Amino acid sequence: MPSIINFFLPALIAFAATYGIGKILLKPAFARYFIEEPGGNKLHRNPVPASGGIALFIGILFTALLFEGSLLFQNYFYILLAFVLLFLLGFIDDLKPLGWMVKLGAQLILIIGVVLLADLRIESVLLDYSFFKIPYTSSVFLSVSVLIFFVNAFNFIDGIDGLATTVALIFILGLMYFRIPFSPIFLMCTGAALFAFTRLNKSPAKIFMGDSGSLSIGFLCATLFILFCEGDVHVSSTNLYSDQLRLPIALTLFWYPIFDTLRILIIRLSSGKSLFKRDKKHSYSLLLRVGYSHNKIVIVVVVLTICQLAICLLVAPRVGLIYYFMFQVVIWLGLHGMLLYIVQNHKKISNNS
Repeated sequence: MPSIINFFLPALIAFAATYGIGKILLKPAFARYFIEEPGGNKLHRNPVPASGGIALFIGILFTALLFEGSLLFQNYFYILLAFVLLFLLGFIDDLKPLGWMVKLGAQLILIIGVVLLADLRIESVLLDYSFFKIPYTSSVFLSVSVLIFFVNAFNFIDGIDGLATTVALIFILGLMYFRIPFSPIFLMCTGAALFAFTRLNKSPAKIFMGDSGSLSIGFLCATLFILFCEGDVHVSSTNLYSDQLRLPIALTLFWYPIFDTLRILIIRLSSGKSLFKRDKKHSYSLLLRVGYSHNKIVIVVVVLTICQLAICLLVAPRVGLIYYFMFQVVIWLGLHGMLLYIVQNHKKISNNS
């Protein structure tokens, strides 16, 4: 089979399967089991089914298995198993909410299992010309923490039309460009499925991905983050200046979920509120409140991601990673300050009018 067909045929099937199943799930006979009503801390105005994760799951996994089943099972069995189980956890939660403690506990068990069984670990840190090998126990703890944080960070940003889907799509495309050592067919199917889902999830969204989608896609992004950072240094990419750029590039591609989650956790901690209680203080919630549309917020995040990536590629090799990360902290604080300024300025205008 010619290579171009070998790569693009799975993507076309994944796109068609995701889009087609998504359209089927919109029919009242299926949609009524997953309806998310507006109100409370929800930001949508009309009832929308939160069953899109089913379409994504089938479009990605079944298509990839169809073309590369034996190889995927051989190399990534425990990762695929965790992907399936997290989808099922989210699927159950979409049908009947489990509560954050049960959901977090189940995530913890599954993620500890995949870290130990698949040896999915952050094993070392490569900074400039320094190489640090992390002890096994510390590596396991760090890896579990990163996976839990990333899964829930992705879940946190799934609050407005198209945002989480677009962030995941950019992340997958970015890792494909920088040649992550992972199944290219699986990545092509994932990218195609996410792109198909954006057609249904863009504002005004006809369908949400729900927890079945946010947990499984969040886990996939977190897993690929670790695999990219820990990629064999002998599998070097012509699109990378050096292997030291793996960590900053991965962080840059996933910067928005990290930024928004850290910001909201710090705000909740400082105000003495529960870390897991939903509120409307996410950056996208504040921007909606001052008049930004769903589409405009998604565009802002995309543009900022591209700018961040350009800064990473241009600045990090010249100043070193330590100074680059310090510079990133300044940028994130600046974005937080700009967000507060926009909200406060909007309040002043509203009070004066």
